Amino acid sequence: MILKTGTTSPKALLLLGLLAPLLLTHPSTARAQPSLSIHLPAQPLDQAIIELARQTGLSIGGDASLLQGKQAPALSGEYTPEEALHALLAGSGVTVTHGDNGYKLERIPQQENTLEAISVYGRQRNDTVAAIPQSVNVYNRENFELAGAQTVGEVIRLTPNANRSGSGRDMFADDFLIRGFNAEQSVNGLGFRQTDHPTDLANVERLEVLKGPASVLYGQMEPGGTINVVTKQPLSYYQAEATAEYGSYDYHRTTLDVTGPLNDRVRARLNLAYQDSDGSMDFWEYERVFVAPNVTVDLTDTTNLTVEGSYSGNEWTAIPGGAPAEGAFLPNTNGHYSDDFNTAWKDSFTERDSFYINSRLTQAITDTIDARISYAYTRNDADWQEYAPFGLNADERTLNRIIFAGDDTYKKDHEIILDLTGELTSGPLTHTFIVGVNYRESDASRPTRLYLTDSIDLYAPVYSPADLSAGNLIRDRGFDQSDRILAGFVQDRITVADKWHVLAGLRYTDAEQSQKTIDFLDNNSVTRAELGESAWTTQFGLVYDLTDTASLYASRNEAFVPQQGTTSGRQPLDAEESVQYETGVRFTAGRLNINAAGFVIEKDNMAIADPLDDDFEVAKGRARSKGAELTVDGYASANLYLSAGYGYTDTEVLRSDDEALEGNRFINVPLHTASLQSRYYLDAVTGLSVGGTVSYVDQRPGDSENTFTLPSYTRVDLGAYYAITDALQLDLLVNNALDEEIFSPGSFDGVIREEGRTYLARVKYLF
Repeated sequence: MILKTGTTSPKALLLLGLLAPLLLTHPSTARAQPSLSIHLPAQPLDQAIIELARQTGLSIGGDASLLQGKQAPALSGEYTPEEALHALLAGSGVTVTHGDNGYKLERIPQQENTLEAISVYGRQRNDTVAAIPQSVNVYNRENFELAGAQTVGEVIRLTPNANRSGSGRDMFADDFLIRGFNAEQSVNGLGFRQTDHPTDLANVERLEVLKGPASVLYGQMEPGGTINVVTKQPLSYYQAEATAEYGSYDYHRTTLDVTGPLNDRVRARLNLAYQDSDGSMDFWEYERVFVAPNVTVDLTDTTNLTVEGSYSGNEWTAIPGGAPAEGAFLPNTNGHYSDDFNTAWKDSFTERDSFYINSRLTQAITDTIDARISYAYTRNDADWQEYAPFGLNADERTLNRIIFAGDDTYKKDHEIILDLTGELTSGPLTHTFIVGVNYRESDASRPTRLYLTDSIDLYAPVYSPADLSAGNLIRDRGFDQSDRILAGFVQDRITVADKWHVLAGLRYTDAEQSQKTIDFLDNNSVTRAELGESAWTTQFGLVYDLTDTASLYASRNEAFVPQQGTTSGRQPLDAEESVQYETGVRFTAGRLNINAAGFVIEKDNMAIADPLDDDFEVAKGRARSKGAELTVDGYASANLYLSAGYGYTDTEVLRSDDEALEGNRFINVPLHTASLQSRYYLDAVTGLSVGGTVSYVDQRPGDSENTFTLPSYTRVDLGAYYAITDALQLDLLVNNALDEEIFSPGSFDGVIREEGRTYLARVKYLF
């Protein structure tokens, strides 16, 4: 029989089901066990336990969900089956007891919470947050489920000091400000994601959010942080899960996740998702199709090839673009206009599609050193015809509009990374290192047009088809851009006397950029711009282990971004440069991981108007962000999971071409953010758990002049999760349960009202 304690996830139930035949076939292992030659690579713990059971015939049961999200070390040598089992479980917080029916998995009482392996900080085999002198937040599938999240942005909103830079209703829903500055997305720690739409979570295993600059590892970037998307990888056992969701405003979504071995050396995985929804806002609709295959081949015992890709097709109808704050939450002489008002009509559309493929070959040179070559190709295609607000008349009810259109726009990216990672010992020092080279080239074409169109009455809107005739055309431009970037980088973390961990990193980047703009309304006039920029970026860090469960850390990290433009003296602008200083403490209490940090980020060389000629610019602007944050994550008890965070961010414009802006706070950056996720597993009803998410965002400036503020809000999401059988689960969710009014900046101007209270039912079936 299968031994079961607590509530298991569908994946865990499948694992137990796979182990059941072994349990029935091998009723006992009480007799003396001979030593066997066992060779297991480092891999997820649940997968390692299955492989060990298959190789040795061990009977293993219990609550397999205890193994989820944990990493097993590599084993190679002579072990008895029981010795190998204990070696795999060492440090995991899980043990086994032996009985008549074999071994039973059990949680070790009061065990410290085991940290997940991460790849955001150098792609090491078994890296964890504990080794990194910067703040890192890790979110797994449980966090996704509790947040009711389908895209990356719906999870990142839980991060302290993070706030969506725009609206969740449009293509920029994944764009976030962290610590006051823009953040970037990477994939499996291998370069930045180049897609122009929200990232579906269907094929995502976890998210790793590294706060602050990381140019040594990733190259040119804004200093907010790196959101590393870790994709699901093929498993060596068969598993399939189908999900169907239905909710308010005819929302429906279906997903399928199928994985397993094709033979002894080849494993595959396929994730599919389809989503379609209306909304409370007039005319707004959204549809997404997502396909993500992945194949992994063990070419030899030490050589692995992975080829994975994705296609994402996204189509919106009537993206709002923004509406006046007056009448939404600011006073308006005409009163409050409808919550459902949309600047756009149903003839408005936005289509953004992407194709991504990554192939990476990894060679284990030794037991601790890997060589890797990775190639990634991304193509984005977009067409759109979008309405945008263009000023509110003095009557405070007539909204002027324009139409922004683009046809056959595209962006293509090729990226190659060659690196060597691993660990080696030299005398009393242990080095954890990465060294490599990175080449990326990008080409983009973005022809756009602007049209005048009819104004609309906020309080009695009458819509009609857009007139895109030549008489309404006010701008018609073509824009092409090419980028070529070559870089070399090295990072070394040196452990001294077991307690001190010193980090140093260096990157040299040589970047070239060319732009061509054609103005079709000005006799096809052409403007060209060329930029060549090279830069050295550095990082330094220190971690001191106070005890086995507590450490102090400090770091200094740099970032840079080349920028177009020239001074009045015809000199190219220097690149924007940023630096972050961070100190923190990280410790565990029982099974809770706790991190507290303080930081300062300064950004220099921002482009502002040249005082000698305002037709040109100088790289003299400056801004600063400083603050603190606290996070707590883990199990407060055997039945209660929680993840909580608080962030404080104080931003200031230090130097600008407009003295009135100096001293102002950044647009849309709240002073305070907070979030709490929790889930409680009820003993009284087997398989039932309840939980949810509470997130708070403080008021924040609505424009650069700080003339008005976007109101604060508290969003509450609630859920009940019931495993009806080992294969079937039913979830009931209420998002924004208090029907809180939430406003975000419009993509063009004004504000956008986010969705109110919605309901959703979700069914999962595992087979």
